[in-house]
Amino acid sequence: MGFFRRYRFALVMAAFLLGGLTLFSVNAGRDLEGYWLGRLLLEVIGPAQQAMTTVGESVGEVWDRYFALVRAARQNEDLKRQVAFYRQQQTDVEELKLANERLKKLLALKETSSLPQVAAQVVGTDPTKQFRTVIIDKGLAEGVQTQMPVINAQGVVGRVIWASRNYAKVLLLVDPNAAMDVLVQRSRARGIVEGAGSDTLRLKYVLHNDDVAAGDRLVATGADGIFPKGALVGFVRAVKQEGKGVFQQIEVEPAVDFDRLEEVIVILQRRDLDD
Repeated sequence: MGFFRRYRFALVMAAFLLGGLTLFSVNAGRDLEGYWLGRLLLEVIGPAQQAMTTVGESVGEVWDRYFALVRAARQNEDLKRQVAFYRQQQTDVEELKLANERLKKLLALKETSSLPQVAAQVVGTDPTKQFRTVIIDKGLAEGVQTQMPVINAQGVVGRVIWASRNYAKVLLLVDPNAAMDVLVQRSRARGIVEGAGSDTLRLKYVLHNDDVAAGDRLVATGADGIFPKGALVGFVRAVKQEGKGVFQQIEVEPAVDFDRLEEVIVILQRRDLDD
């Protein structure tokens, strides 16, 4: 009884409408205009059916819009994937183009020398950051041994300090443990280049009266038996002459961009440490 009391009006209206619809169905094709009950039912049922039709159309429209939005979202995701795919293709093409340019320079460098050489790819760096070293993908199987010089199209990179069958570790010239004999190309003044720890070098043991100026090119002397004579090492960045000391203090910018080191050449000649 509580349910009927709560929904009495709705139940009565539903029964009335259902009865009216039944009456219309049973008397389909007959003229009900002469019956007052028929006219009353028509006045009540008409607005109700109109409202139901409007609601149905609204629900249908909302449903269609929902599916349209779902399709649009899927199409948008498909377009995003296509854009990402084409962007990656463009990136790959650009990488191949840049790699091709670097390899052309390495090839040109190899053709200018009669020394046996092997090209290698940099595949790793020292994870501890305590030493400036890199790992290359050529080793004993390709003739790479310790103390062999490593260069690229820009200049001197470093030397091999360890080699396994398929890989080798290279000590970069900017490491504090690296050093080599160089001369100032313009004035022929000589000194020793040492790594300064970051991406800089120091030129040491240059006499106070030697002619050295900012912008001078430094090249390998070849006297150490490791690096080929004339290989570009770097450029004088600054010269400090403090007091009347025996040697000048000279900062050097390396010729090689060690932060963007990717391909190198190992010169397959070495000097034994006991020579």
